[in-house]
Amino acid sequence: MTDTPTMERTELQNEPVSVEGTISEDLPLPQKDQEEEENTDKANVCADPDSSSDMKAETCKEREDSGDALPANESAAVGCHRDQVPEKEGGEGETTSATGTSDDLDPYAYAKDGKYTTENFKIEVRNLPRYAGFAQFKKRMVNQGLMPHKVKIIQRDNIAFVAFRCEEDRQKALEVLNSHVWKGCSLSASKSNPAADPLVKKRKEREESGAGSSQKRARGNDEDDEDLPVKDRLLLAVTPLWNVPYEEQLKQKTESQKVVLGKLSRAIENVNPGLGSWVVQQRKQYDSMCCKLEDITPSPILNNYRNKNEFNIGISPEGKEKTIGFRLGRYKGGSCTVVSPYDCPNLPDTAKDMVRIFQTYLEQSTRSGYDTEKHQGHWKQLTVRTTQGSEVMVMVQFNVQDLSEEEIDREKQLLKDYFSTGPGKDCGITSLFFQAHKQRRPGDEEASHQLLLGKEFIQEKLLRMTFRISPDAFFQVNTLAAEVLYSKVADWCDFTKDSTVLDVCCGTGTIGLTLAKHVKKVIGVELCQQAVEDAKVNANINGIDNAEFLCGKAEDILPDLVRRLYGTELVAVVDPPRAGLHTRVISVLRKCSNLTKLVYVSCNSQSAMPNFIDLCRPTSNKFKGPAFRPMRAVPVDLFPHTRHSELIIQFDRTQST
Repeated sequence: MTDTPTMERTELQNEPVSVEGTISEDLPLPQKDQEEEENTDKANVCADPDSSSDMKAETCKEREDSGDALPANESAAVGCHRDQVPEKEGGEGETTSATGTSDDLDPYAYAKDGKYTTENFKIEVRNLPRYAGFAQFKKRMVNQGLMPHKVKIIQRDNIAFVAFRCEEDRQKALEVLNSHVWKGCSLSASKSNPAADPLVKKRKEREESGAGSSQKRARGNDEDDEDLPVKDRLLLAVTPLWNVPYEEQLKQKTESQKVVLGKLSRAIENVNPGLGSWVVQQRKQYDSMCCKLEDITPSPILNNYRNKNEFNIGISPEGKEKTIGFRLGRYKGGSCTVVSPYDCPNLPDTAKDMVRIFQTYLEQSTRSGYDTEKHQGHWKQLTVRTTQGSEVMVMVQFNVQDLSEEEIDREKQLLKDYFSTGPGKDCGITSLFFQAHKQRRPGDEEASHQLLLGKEFIQEKLLRMTFRISPDAFFQVNTLAAEVLYSKVADWCDFTKDSTVLDVCCGTGTIGLTLAKHVKKVIGVELCQQAVEDAKVNANINGIDNAEFLCGKAEDILPDLVRRLYGTELVAVVDPPRAGLHTRVISVLRKCSNLTKLVYVSCNSQSAMPNFIDLCRPTSNKFKGPAFRPMRAVPVDLFPHTRHSELIIQFDRTQST
């Protein structure tokens, strides 16, 4: 699955890093409107992790409860400590002036005056066992009858911060965890203060230091490059390599993947002594890497390639409200200004045209734009999906606040009229959806998309096949480069006409269906129900009758499925979200004795490192069956002008380790 094209990469640290997860969905964080898709970083999700919210310089990763979260390379913005972004539940109806009030410069105002936030029910737990993980600690607390809501572990300090939904839950946790013994360590627990709102904190620091103009301080711009022209700041945030020759971009991406494979070689040597001599030979032969890294495959298209883009609606640096575009920086860094996307080289003209049209519509609308800091306003996000043909799907996210059903219906009707019989009727939209967004409490699901105009889906051509795409379904953002990627996957699967392909995190079925005519059977597993329905339709459209698609968490479906496939000639293709597969999925794949080849497609090889390592661990109670070995790898560039690329790694099963 795709990577966030503009997310800044950081190398894996040698020291333990913080691990955290969100145990259940909460109300939006201040920065979350531009990061809704980031929630798919949880290891058990096979949904679309890529959307235009990735058109920004955000590095935050929020991980929801997945039972066994993977180590994070970067500290998530949902944490309960230090500079983590606090949750701001209950933000509805808050009123503060734009500048000058005490609340404007109080980083803790969001947690005062009876405003609801789980940050007010947080504890600090010390003396954790060394290398204690999020999943282990969460399970430990649940087994003790506790109900944690959010957990952050600072492994280097052996401490954790845990937020609860109410004071009663927090008090119970203090009583249970104080002096609780875990792996020989006696825990201590105490109340912890809420974290500072980073936007307000940054604003206050600037106010006190007198740095920058009053206008910049009021809006909280925080980027180090804020003195650059707005156009340059936008390009650096969205396409940081926009002014780097493409050959040099490819070299940089290759070097990044070399670092990952070098670290993987050292990790395998550490965790699996049985492969030690093999790893030593590999490192000698392949420049300290665990396997051969083939030349990076370039994208066949460098500009205008993104077929899906999510645009925020906010205030421009000049103060213009309801501006549609991309953020210049991170909420955590103190910035929430939005700039029009017309100068971004990776966006197609059709997407830019849709922004212009909707900009005109919003300017005549009586409803305000959504304020990410105060959780006020309505127009929140515009998503545009395009095809190589002429189809355009547009999804409008509207925060309903306290509007009545009649008022919401009126907004939908106004939108429909504008694009069916009004000024926007000839703009080329083939599908128009409305999403009534609400502030969510734990357990609430994201609102569905309501079709206002046109078809319920669009269709795209890929490798001479036709694929139906629904609003929430995953599809690679660079169609032409995806053809190159999938062709390479097919080459590396080394299947026969008797093979069964297990396509894990299959999305709309693109990989599996492109392989179906060459193998005996394809079985796809995907979490998103809409994507599974699309995959089934796609099989029918393309005359494929040997493909089966199952909906659910891979870790829940695979155990029974691999038992059913026992004795078959099995090849696995996995294409998970950024954080990789759930560790239970790796465990099941390891246990499947007839699975001898696995092709892993990673959109973030650093985040997927724990998966790579687990595939190569020695046989144990948790990881039964012989280990896999990385045999070869190749980067494929799907995101020109950004620092990111997909990495394909072919893992083969060893005979014994």
